[in-house]
Amino acid sequence: MSISLHYLYVVLTAFTVGGLIVFSERWHGRFTGDYDLNKPQASHKVSTPRVGGLAVFAGTLAGLLVWGKPDNMTLHWLWPALFVASLPVFGAGILEDITKDVGAGKRLIAAFISAAMAWWFFGGVSRVDVEWLDYIFSFWPISLIFTVVAVGGCTHALNLVDGMNGLASMVSVLMSISLALVAYQVGDMAVFTIALSMASAIVGFFVWNFPFGRVFLGDGGAYFIGFILAELAVLLVMRNPSVSPFYALAVLFYPVFETLFSIWRRKFKRGVPVDQPDALHLHQLIFRRLVRSAFDREGRASAPYLCNALTSPYLWVLTLVNLVPATLFWDNALLLCAGMLLFSSVYIWLYSRLVKWRCLGGYYYHRFFRKDKSTLFI
Repeated sequence: MSISLHYLYVVLTAFTVGGLIVFSERWHGRFTGDYDLNKPQASHKVSTPRVGGLAVFAGTLAGLLVWGKPDNMTLHWLWPALFVASLPVFGAGILEDITKDVGAGKRLIAAFISAAMAWWFFGGVSRVDVEWLDYIFSFWPISLIFTVVAVGGCTHALNLVDGMNGLASMVSVLMSISLALVAYQVGDMAVFTIALSMASAIVGFFVWNFPFGRVFLGDGGAYFIGFILAELAVLLVMRNPSVSPFYALAVLFYPVFETLFSIWRRKFKRGVPVDQPDALHLHQLIFRRLVRSAFDREGRASAPYLCNALTSPYLWVLTLVNLVPATLFWDNALLLCAGMLLFSSVYIWLYSRLVKWRCLGGYYYHRFFRKDKSTLFI
C-alpha cells in the first residue's frame, strides 16, 4: 500500500466509525450522550454522543496494523507497546463518557498509570540539556517520577481545551503534524509514522465534529490523543539528541499553559477548588464575548452551532503563534523559550481584555462591517 493510500485508509476508517456512532445514536445515545446541558462548560443545545474517541482510536490502530515493512522493526515494536500503555487512561476516559461517574482524580491516576507503563517500556525523560539536572535525571526514580507527572499532566491537559466544536481535534492535528515534521527531519520514521497516523485519524473524526458537533471527542478521545502526543514528544527527544528537550514542552504548550493558568485562576483569583469546572476558559470567553455577542447584536441568535464552530479558529491561530516557531527551531532552546513566552503574553493579553469586557470583536465588527460608525466602542 502506498503512503498516500495508507493515510487515506486511516482517515476513512475513523470517518466510518464516527459515522456509525452518529447514525446509531438512537440505540446508544442514552448511555453515550452528553445530555447535561446545564453544566458550566456546556455550549451545546442537544444531547450529543461523546464517544468520538473510539473513532480516533480505531483509525490510528487500523492504520498502524496495516503498515508493514520487515525492515522497520522499531515501528513494529514501538506502536503496540504505546497502545498497550494507553489503555488505562483511554479506558478510564471511555468509562467516564458512558457512566458519567469516573471522577477527575481517578482519571488522573489512570493517566499516571499509563505514563508509568510507557516509562517501563521505553524509558523516560533523561536530559534537559542542563548539566546538573541531567545528572539528577540519570537516577531512575527521579526520571520515573518526573516522566509520570509530565506525561500524565499533559494527557489531562488536552481535555481542558476540548470545549468547542473542532477545537481540541484541530489543535491535536497541528501538534501531530509538528511532531511528524520534526521526526522526519531527524530521520525518526517510527515517530513520524505514528504521528501522521494519529493526525489522519483525527481528521476522519473532525468531519463529524466540525462545524455541527454531531459527535464529541469525549474524555476517552482527549486522553488517548493527549497521551500519545505527550509520549511521542518524549520519545522524539529521548531517541534523537539533536532535538532540544524544550521542544517537547513547546509542541504541547497550549494545553499545558491553559491548565496551569486555570489552576492559578481558580486557586488564587477565585478561591475555589482547582478541579471545579467553570465557564471561564479562554475559548469560552471568546465564544460569549467575541462570537455570540456579534450574532446577538444582529438578531441572529438562531445560529448557536455556528457560534460554537466560529470560536475554534481563534484558538487554532493562537496555537500557531507558538507551534510554528517550535516546528522551525526544534533544536534551539532559546528560540523555543521565546516562542512560548510570546504565546503566554498573547494569551494573557487577550484573556485580560475579554475579562474586562473590552469587546474587540464588537469593535472590529462595527468598524469594518457596519455602515453606521457612530456605535463604535471599546
